[in-house]
Amino acid sequence: MACLLLRCAPGLDDGGIRSAVERLRPLAQKHDIAFLIEDRVDLVRAVGADGVHVAMAVAYDEARRRLGPDMIVGVACDARDDAIDVAEQGADYVAFGDFDDPSPAAATIELAAWWSEIMTVPCIGAGCAGAAAATRLQATGADFIAVGAAAWPTLAATIRDIATALSRAPA
Repeated sequence: MACLLLRCAPGLDDGGIRSAVERLRPLAQKHDIAFLIEDRVDLVRAVGADGVHVAMAVAYDEARRRLGPDMIVGVACDARDDAIDVAEQGADYVAFGDFDDPSPAAATIELAAWWSEIMTVPCIGAGCAGAAAATRLQATGADFIAVGAAAWPTLAATIRDIATALSRAPA
């Protein structure tokens, strides 16, 4: 399953978020792409999103309590203990790495590889702006790859290059 995450820039007001959601959500959902909002649990239901991505593990409990078991709640984690804790509590996925990095950090590679060896909750490897980074993340066993902001200027070409590279890489 694919997912589109609307990242909310600091200072962006609710009207700006709602406007972005109104344009993007129908397109994503038309193609069976889940639509998530970053950190704005309060807006998820109001705008018809499929769930939330929380940037800190400590925010998981509140997000799950407010959204219930039927909506997606994913969590960014930078430590093994946080990832295990939220997975055991029912997180739908954990994400390792910084979405804004053009390539995965060494810690992201290590965490994603460790996770894929021992856990069943899906993980996202972040830090990808091209085919080489996507191939490195795929090699860790990450279930999903987050293509970040660095790829946006040439997104269509970048996605094609990533898809080609991943289809050629060994599983």
